[in-house]
Amino acid sequence: MELHKGVETFLTRILQEFSYHPYIAPYLNVSRRPPLIHYLHQYEVVARLALRKPIRVLLGDEIGLGKTITALAIAKYLERIGRASRILIILPRVLIGQWRKELERMGIPRLKIRQIERNTIDFLKRQGFPEGYYLASMDLLKREERIVEVVDVPWDLIIIDEAHKFGYKTKRFWELGKRLVEAKPGRDVLLLSATPHRGDPRDYISRLQLLDPYLLEGWRALDRRRFYELTHGSILFRRTKEDINKIYECKEIFKRARFYAGVIQAREDEAEFVTSLVSFLKTKLREFAYEKELLSARAIPLLTVLIFKRSSSSPYAAMKTLERILAKRAVSPQLTKDLVDEVSTFFDVGYDDYEYLERDPEEAFNRFLDAVSPLLTERDKQEIRLLRDMAKSVMEKGDSKLNALISLLEDIMKEEDSKVIVFTEYKDTLDYILTAIQTRHPEWSRNLLRLSSEETRDEKTFLKIKRAFEDDPRKRILIATDVVAEGVNLQVAHILINYEIPWSLIKLEQRLGRVWRLGQKREVEAYTLFLSNVADQAALNSIYWKLLNLKRAELSPRPITGQEILFYADTQDLVRLPPAVALKVERERKKFVKVSEERAILTYLRYGEEGLGELVLSIIAAKQEMEKELRSKAILYKPKNRLEVENTISLLGFENPEELFESMEKLLKSSLNLMGLKLLSDKPKLRVVRGQEMPITVETLDDIYALLSRGAPSLKLTLVAQGSRRGVALTPIIVKERQSDETIYRELIGIDVDNGEVLRGSHLLKLLSSAISNCLGITELTKEESDIPLKALSKSSEITRRLTNEILKPLTIYINTLTNLKLRNTERTWLRAENLRIQILDPIGFVRFVKTIKIPTAVPEEVKKKVERIAVETVMDIERREGRVPVEVPVEEHYDIKSTDPATGEVRLIEVKGHMGPEIYGELTEDEAKLAEEEGERYWLYIVYNIKSGKPEWIRFRNPLKTMNWKVFERVERRIILWPKR
Repeated sequence: MELHKGVETFLTRILQEFSYHPYIAPYLNVSRRPPLIHYLHQYEVVARLALRKPIRVLLGDEIGLGKTITALAIAKYLERIGRASRILIILPRVLIGQWRKELERMGIPRLKIRQIERNTIDFLKRQGFPEGYYLASMDLLKREERIVEVVDVPWDLIIIDEAHKFGYKTKRFWELGKRLVEAKPGRDVLLLSATPHRGDPRDYISRLQLLDPYLLEGWRALDRRRFYELTHGSILFRRTKEDINKIYECKEIFKRARFYAGVIQAREDEAEFVTSLVSFLKTKLREFAYEKELLSARAIPLLTVLIFKRSSSSPYAAMKTLERILAKRAVSPQLTKDLVDEVSTFFDVGYDDYEYLERDPEEAFNRFLDAVSPLLTERDKQEIRLLRDMAKSVMEKGDSKLNALISLLEDIMKEEDSKVIVFTEYKDTLDYILTAIQTRHPEWSRNLLRLSSEETRDEKTFLKIKRAFEDDPRKRILIATDVVAEGVNLQVAHILINYEIPWSLIKLEQRLGRVWRLGQKREVEAYTLFLSNVADQAALNSIYWKLLNLKRAELSPRPITGQEILFYADTQDLVRLPPAVALKVERERKKFVKVSEERAILTYLRYGEEGLGELVLSIIAAKQEMEKELRSKAILYKPKNRLEVENTISLLGFENPEELFESMEKLLKSSLNLMGLKLLSDKPKLRVVRGQEMPITVETLDDIYALLSRGAPSLKLTLVAQGSRRGVALTPIIVKERQSDETIYRELIGIDVDNGEVLRGSHLLKLLSSAISNCLGITELTKEESDIPLKALSKSSEITRRLTNEILKPLTIYINTLTNLKLRNTERTWLRAENLRIQILDPIGFVRFVKTIKIPTAVPEEVKKKVERIAVETVMDIERREGRVPVEVPVEEHYDIKSTDPATGEVRLIEVKGHMGPEIYGELTEDEAKLAEEEGERYWLYIVYNIKSGKPEWIRFRNPLKTMNWKVFERVERRIILWPKR
């Protein structure tokens, strides 16, 4: 084997073992478009979970922090270590396409990604649910006839996205949570939610009890500070954007995000239309205030809310809504309790709680309008006709808000690299905006995309539109409804426009979260357009002014045609209140209630702006009360400082992602010459080429693996290098569960055979880089090198045990403390640190160091013969111990020993060189060199050194002219002295 092939094989084996590392396994074989960025907060989770069995945690990171990638990093690690082959991902249907894309981005082959649907579940069942990743809609699985199909599948890992939808009152909680999560306490489970605690301690604790079924039943005993503190870093991880910027990355990963409220001067007819609309709706509410028929009493308030929201969205949506109410149908749908409940739920929880491919809210709204129309009197219909005609007139005269939007887009389009999302709640308004833009700016046709429930019904269409917006620089304007307001990543855009006012700040936050997330490289601008009419002004004054603490902008970043004022707020200020408002909230604290969007609108219609203002004070009080409780009980995890984080991460050998990549890159640089690679450039990025192959720009771990890991990993080799140590054994260490003997963790370490020092992670890579830079040659691993001294093994095991205990410390404290407090089952529990068994495997390689090398000097003949005799006897003894039959040969043969393996017949022609001191060099006559070249793999060079110490050491090379990194140093008396390359 030639030297470069040997080094290639050596490194292939090393990198193969490193591929089990929790910081490396998830990031191999991943997509390059765009390259995955490693973040410290994701490493922290992986570090804490790497040695757990089972893994059962809630990832509660704030929206936009990459929970999907974190979860898939854990899944890939478990898959690499052999702990996961069937992974079930339960999620809202609208997110299936996004997850499929992230799975492919993380390197999961498409053939291993399957989707559980009505038309596929029977086929998958017949196939026995083959190994792979399964995507399943939570609302499909919660049905009894479907859950039974998957509940008994031996899932290794279950990931539930948007886990807050598993409230204890929901069918999802009882059908999926109880049967798939709680009933299998030994199964790995990841719950993901950007809003893990939604103000109800019982709801939150119930989800934690799904994860840890051994917790005390009930919730009141657990609703205390001590319990919540114990969950931090054990079963809960929660980080915010501020944490990422200030603690984890110590730089502005998340740029600033600003909220702008653009107030547009309404024409007299526009203001009059809204005033008339509000007056009519208020009248209807008063008329039905004492309605005795229960269904009507519920339906009419819902109708007023729906008319209000649609009509204030756009004059076109108003016209379409009012015309639908007036339409005469031969048969109208029956007004049923189920239909009323469905519409009420949409207003109560928002669009985010439904799956748009199965249940389109607008279709439900239209069915509701058709069913309620018969309840209206002829006088009502006459009022509605007048309102419809007013809406038509507004459209004919020109829509001020639409004009302002187009003016804003014109300004945005002047920036060539900017992309914008315009959000509206209704398809009618979406069509209205799209038509107006295409009419006013036909040249923008290639820049426009639309995305509503119509497009999301077909997954291929949805993904096509989404990819076009992400990848095509020409597609710069996306007009979208709230089907993309949750869970879909659109950080390619940095400008967001709310065409109508969201009366729900949750909706505002969800929309903002689509663009303000990891990967966003620019400051985010979020605009909400207000018309100066009674409804918009009430919302601005009572909701946005108080809740968002808007401040007048000193410099408006963009003009809005017809604007009166332009307010803005930094997102960091959104929860702060003006002193006067905060004081009033304190007085009203005891009255706080939780308020839906429906209630906010009904309050305004019944009690006007003043009533809405009082309601908003209740909302603020509720928010502050919840935040006070979160703080006082320490409910949500808060990392302390960067040092604490790095200490956690360094338990696995690397302090941060940068150190890992730099260590790997250094290993590559040190190997360039030996492996026939050429460095093209070092800055700003490393570019390397092999022979006539295409150059590689080194950006990912995959690039480094592609360049270095190309040999046959079956061989175990020793790298001989100049250095101060004696030798380091490269040894895999595995951690197993005692009872099942299942491998929980695997890592390559270096063990110094002299003092038992353990080298891990970056320190091990640094040593390997140094050894390769000072490489003298490559040879096969010997039995002596495989036998690590017992003292060194013991010390390595002790160090690994200590690190294992430290990694599991938060979980150990959680289990022990709760058990002692009698808040957790004392008999049944999870894997503890003492139930882990540490096993050190045989070395896969060895780094042999030579301390000094001296230039050869003249040696007295008598001494020389004595040294040669000791060297030959040493080699004869080595050959006999290894089961071969050595025979000394005459001098004229140009080698010293012929050694035969009786089992295989293999013959070795051995040249022996001996040295009194530690010098390592090969001195061959021209005839010996010629023989070495002719015999190739049959020719062996043994160098026995340190003979004067009385304990000779030795090293050997097969085919030395190929496997030694030496050069001809000089020719003396027809002798060739091989000397290390410097």
